[in-house]
Amino acid sequence: MKTSVRVMVPVKIVPAMIAAGTSIAEPNTAGGEIAWVSGGTYAVGDLRTSNGSVWKCARAHSGRSALPEVDAGNGYWNRNGPSDRRAPFDDYSSTKARATGSIKFVLTPGFINGVSVYGPEGAFYSIVVREAPGGAVIREKTGDLFEQAAGFWELLFSPLPAVEKISLDEIPIAPNAEVTVTVTSPSNGAVAIGDIKVGDWRQLIGDASWGGVEYGARAARKSYTYREYNYDGTYRQLPRGNARDVNCTVKLDADQAMYADAILGEIIDVAVPFEASNLPRYGYLNTLGFVSGDIGPDSWGAASISLNVKGNI
Repeated sequence: MKTSVRVMVPVKIVPAMIAAGTSIAEPNTAGGEIAWVSGGTYAVGDLRTSNGSVWKCARAHSGRSALPEVDAGNGYWNRNGPSDRRAPFDDYSSTKARATGSIKFVLTPGFINGVSVYGPEGAFYSIVVREAPGGAVIREKTGDLFEQAAGFWELLFSPLPAVEKISLDEIPIAPNAEVTVTVTSPSNGAVAIGDIKVGDWRQLIGDASWGGVEYGARAARKSYTYREYNYDGTYRQLPRGNARDVNCTVKLDADQAMYADAILGEIIDVAVPFEASNLPRYGYLNTLGFVSGDIGPDSWGAASISLNVKGNI
């Protein structure tokens, strides 16, 4: 088993890659979304969906034909966030596609070797990869969305924490792969998916034959909840999510330094899945976020790379 640090270079999911069989429509009328229509009458605060985004009316108007994404420049609309159908592909696990009973996304991203799903809500999940749309299954994984109990007491008397991430690796080569991600809940309960990443896992050490993350790696939970404190000690709080930041140092052969630098250059402006180790006991060192780092020589034949990962909510 390879345990060296790795990052996923994700495939950018465009609307054409969201295939038939996906349960969330655009707009998601079952979830309350309403399509924008040309020439309509809109009051301040009205929400309308257009081209993968939800727009909020900022200025009452009627009879205008410009799309909200165009008319935003004229002060008529503000972007409120992604539509439900596009929410799992905007890098944020806190913006979620929601439904009841079951939610399914079918994707045709082309060649990939990994799938990571963040922020799932429900009871059970399924990830199925086919060699081509409607073709033979080449990899699949199913399970529940609850973490294992820490002990017998927790198993019997404490609610189990929800799984934050599910992933599927070692996908056989398939240039035209189809990926289906499904989350279900009994009794028509609430279900959601925060973010879906599909792409190519890259080891920062090319062959993972030596080196890896040094002991001393740290993970820190960072809250994005906003608090405004008053002089008397009272405060106003706007709840937001929290993310996991990771810092670690990786030892690598000097011959691998340029390879590692090339990977950093490829992902420097993209939120990516990051794993300091794929061993279960080190799961707290894995996150989704922006990766940066610096590389330096330790000796003639060895180098090290210091990585900083700023987690996304």
